[in-house]
Amino acid sequence: METERGRQQAPQGQPGARGHHRGLHHPRGTRALEVSGATGVFGGVREWASRAEGDWRAHGTAYELVRVLTAPARRGLVRLRVDGAEHLPATGPVILVANHVSFFDSILLMFSLPRPVAFIGKAEYTDNPVTNWLFCGAGMIPVRRENPGDLHHVFDEVAEVLGRGEVIGVFPEGTRSRDGLLHRGHVGAAHLALTTGAPIVPVGIVGTDRVLPTGARLVRPFRQATIALGAPISVRALGYDKSTNRTRRDVTDRFMADIARLCDERYVDAYAPMPHGAGNAVAHPS
Repeated sequence: METERGRQQAPQGQPGARGHHRGLHHPRGTRALEVSGATGVFGGVREWASRAEGDWRAHGTAYELVRVLTAPARRGLVRLRVDGAEHLPATGPVILVANHVSFFDSILLMFSLPRPVAFIGKAEYTDNPVTNWLFCGAGMIPVRRENPGDLHHVFDEVAEVLGRGEVIGVFPEGTRSRDGLLHRGHVGAAHLALTTGAPIVPVGIVGTDRVLPTGARLVRPFRQATIALGAPISVRALGYDKSTNRTRRDVTDRFMADIARLCDERYVDAYAPMPHGAGNAVAHPS
């Protein structure tokens, strides 16, 4: 039977190595800089627009364009603070793992860190031309949850993103927390790290549930939100070189403990209830 644990009793592990990547050094509390210079942003729009519609791989120029266009709204709606940006490696593949309390979480992570972050999202977001441009342009990897083929192939697509040296974001709880607690993590992110060697960066998100609460249709402006990044975890430095049931659980428990510390949420060793029909192939692989 799953048992509830307090924040001080979150799963523990060995200290993770910082790895060989060079971190970005930003003062504590600073925000990631927005793109400067319209020439670099708009110069490749024509090239991007000529690519296949809905192709999440074509998110370079489009990502920067969407980032610039959404900056006024994001800055005006949220009083955002980013702590620990220096923990995000400047180059190479990275797996971000974060708690999940609001739909707004992925939006902030996509556009508020020094590097672009790709997330898996519902393919239904791409059915509308406007949202297709927005989400795919931002680097979303679309998946239809009801399609078993999509769920089975999503790991290969995410591994391809990491193979190109990019950043992928995962919510290991598999869904948004409805009770304000940090729930037991699924092992998909650990499997990715163990099979690719990519470092894991734990992230704690605080306050987005007040910006856009679950079930709310409108953003509540001028609320404080914080994104806190922890030190990278190298699975190789921890002595793991294979993805097994034990290593996946050990690595997951390790980074969930870090997330609990960063977001100051009480950890419960029980999976979050999944909404009807929901599924996250990366959160919990088959």
